[in-house]
Amino acid sequence: MIVLFVNKHAWKRPGPIVNVLVRNAHSFAEIGIETHLCLENDGGPPDVAADLRRHYGVEPSASLRVHRVDRWKLGGSRLSIPIFLHAARLARELAKRDRVVVITRETSFLPYLARLVRDERIRGFCELHDLYADLSWREGKVKLADRRLGWLERRYLPRLSGLICITEEQQRLYRALFPALPSIAAPLGTDPRPPGDVARRFAARRAVFVGHLHGAKGVAMLVEATRELARRGIRTAFWGGHERQIAELRARTEALGSSAFVEFAGFRPPSELARALAEEASVGVAPLQDTFYNRYLTCPVKVLDYLSHGLPVIGSDLPSVREVAAGAGRYVRAEHADALIEHVAALLERRDAYEAAAAAARARARELAWPVRASRIAEFASGRSRPAT
Repeated sequence: MIVLFVNKHAWKRPGPIVNVLVRNAHSFAEIGIETHLCLENDGGPPDVAADLRRHYGVEPSASLRVHRVDRWKLGGSRLSIPIFLHAARLARELAKRDRVVVITRETSFLPYLARLVRDERIRGFCELHDLYADLSWREGKVKLADRRLGWLERRYLPRLSGLICITEEQQRLYRALFPALPSIAAPLGTDPRPPGDVARRFAARRAVFVGHLHGAKGVAMLVEATRELARRGIRTAFWGGHERQIAELRARTEALGSSAFVEFAGFRPPSELARALAEEASVGVAPLQDTFYNRYLTCPVKVLDYLSHGLPVIGSDLPSVREVAAGAGRYVRAEHADALIEHVAALLERRDAYEAAAAAARARARELAWPVRASRIAEFASGRSRPAT
């Protein structure tokens, strides 16, 4: 088997999307499967091995090859067609040697993928990160672009070999829409790290939020909580987001009088974020708002990052968060700042409770490790087995 991942985003793009893609591809290489990753060229130096080490924090593998493709420029647009055409040609070429499994999260690649799977040597799978085929759950006016993506899913998903869902609820929703289409529910993976200096992290008294600073992530509520956390001598760190968002949130902490206990850092390379989580964080928080998307369609990458570094997790009591953190998490009702504050404070007041929570996080991380996920998906994609319904 040869695996090919296809994505239209740029190599070293800030945020979690490409980092998750690289981890996905790297995990298949880790279990000994020849893996190719096709995505946009970022215009940087061609040294992929150096980027993997320094930017993504993973060791290069002889089983992993990265293909960076320039987009076409048309007026003010940058078209993904060259990436998709390159991936399609590559899939057909690889199929001359072995069966090829093509995996994409790009809805706009589905027409190409549906054509590829006409070749019996190629199997095609969509890794789903949303729900476009039925947009009835969306509130307000649905964008024309999303309606187009919905049409693409309804037309082309049934022609694929199967679906890779990132939550169990997402799998249930897609099974209702496409009951004859094989699927697997496989949350995104973790990168379990050595425990490090747990006593030092406990003493740091720092609650960390990682990722985008969008409203649905519960950031506004967490900013309000910084005043009480600061009163208890607990620092709050926001690691992610863009300059404009950071400026707005920093101004709010100044108005609250908590700014001396609050830190902001924009998006940084995954390797740098991993170092900070390993050395400076005490507790990871995921205060997602209670929306349909957050409940059923997202696999919170921030929680996976926390678990990877053995950080106790405090998150909103939503199915998506519980599915990932399981027994390693402490849960609060969404937007319930007082409960979140009490959970953070309780963990940082008793070292024995903190160490037990950190051990539970490390154990959960081992269960969700990227290579474990890759093995499950490889078995599913090969057609040798299907998960129980």
